[in-house]
Amino acid sequence: MTKFFARLALVATVASGSLVAQTALPPVTNDTVDRRTSAEIEKQAAQLLEVAKTRPDGQGGVTLERYPGHLTMLTVRTKSGGAEMHRHFNDFFIVVSGEADVLTGGTIPDAKEGANGEVRGSSVVGGVDHVIRKGDVLHISPGINHQTTVKPGTVFTYYVIKVEEPKS
Repeated sequence: MTKFFARLALVATVASGSLVAQTALPPVTNDTVDRRTSAEIEKQAAQLLEVAKTRPDGQGGVTLERYPGHLTMLTVRTKSGGAEMHRHFNDFFIVVSGEADVLTGGTIPDAKEGANGEVRGSSVVGGVDHVIRKGDVLHISPGINHQTTVKPGTVFTYYVIKVEEPKS
């Protein structure tokens, strides 16, 4: 069984609602080439949708791979997310299906800083709205407040590449 399908099987066997966005995986070595077909991504997204439907936050997500300096994730949302800001990571959102509004900039009135420069809150206020749809790519630099919102009754699926800022 390939590494990808072993991880896919892990996702499929996780008890309903217990899948978290940051599943710990060992780092991939520099000599590894990973390929995911659209069919494989769609199949995994369907499993994550079932998880999202059972969770109060409406999100099913999994870290796919960890590489030196970056990681990849697949996320499915049935509800809007909260506000966030990453001091040390760029986010690249690649839309697999659906549509979302991503609000960037502005302020997070109830911001709470966590580990590794991660800031969370309930919403972004006064930012710039970006509508993104299937095939679109959105880059968010470190230090930029952002919030992903989806319309009620819709599903938004996106592939995320988180790239760490080089340490000086």
